[in-house]
Amino acid sequence: MRKSVHIRTDEFDFKFRVSGLVIQDKKVLLVEMDDSGFLCLPGGYVELGETTEKACLREFEEEVGKKFKIDRYCGVIENYFKNKYGRNMHELAFYYTLDPIQELDTKDFEVMENDKGHIVKLSFKWVDIDKLEKYNIKPIVLKDILKNDLEFGRLVIDEFNA
Repeated sequence: MRKSVHIRTDEFDFKFRVSGLVIQDKKVLLVEMDDSGFLCLPGGYVELGETTEKACLREFEEEVGKKFKIDRYCGVIENYFKNKYGRNMHELAFYYTLDPIQELDTKDFEVMENDKGHIVKLSFKWVDIDKLEKYNIKPIVLKDILKNDLEFGRLVIDEFNA
């Protein structure tokens, strides 16, 4: 089993993550993890020796249960925030748009994932792009990106100093 790129110190947790953007019928697929109180794009940790593209496709197959293909690279976001446990987080996340290879249903669903021995509750929600402002979505810049321009390059989001 490969190791996820995740470093924990007294002050910060660092994670190297990928996220995928799936849009269908003017709705975007979002996920809430372990009742965190916010939604984000689905994805997960990159493992050592794994490309970000392969990590994104692996995570979607594991979590959504369907196969996807990469449509395009959107960019990277460096994000600083506090997680639901109050830990300082430093996250580097690569974002891709994905196209399903298999048919997708746009009904909300839940998955209990065994992530290397840790059970994680994943609550997937299809959200109308025109109603994104009603939801707590992280990183905070994603609402604007999803509504306006998916070409976002490299962004640094520092919620500590916002």
